[in-house]
Amino acid sequence: MMVWISLMLVGTGFFLIWFWAKLVKNPRTVLPLRKEGSFIQEKNIVVKDSCIREFSILFSAGSSKLEKEAMDLLRAEWEPKIISQIGYIQLFGSADVSGHLAKNRRLVKERVRNVNKYLLSLGISNDKINQTFLEPIYGKSPELRRLLRSVKIQYKIET
Repeated sequence: MMVWISLMLVGTGFFLIWFWAKLVKNPRTVLPLRKEGSFIQEKNIVVKDSCIREFSILFSAGSSKLEKEAMDLLRAEWEPKIISQIGYIQLFGSADVSGHLAKNRRLVKERVRNVNKYLLSLGISNDKINQTFLEPIYGKSPELRRLLRSVKIQYKIET
């Protein structure tokens, strides 16, 4: 049985060498893709330049209320001329794990939904906004826990 397998492998190798040698002796030319004389008009498509930006809206511990500073930041970030150029907006809600897990999950959803509502009130269409609710994360320091109580906003401007 082993002899037959060895003969088949050696025979396959000789066949491949013979086939390769024939190809080298008779190189084939590349076939043209279009016939000469037939011209297809090509369209130049301008690809829009895009810029991805991001920033975070911070919340107080145990709160999902948008504060005045956050609303001012959102209003300043999205002027009417920029709103028309927005390709997409991604909202990432997060929280720290201090406290009850179910309450923190609820806070994440409420924070994202409150930011979403405010963006809709600014005139941004709902189909451009995507929401992601992250699981609460452990923050090792008070500063990190403060930063985790946020909604990160990532958006793409197409010009």
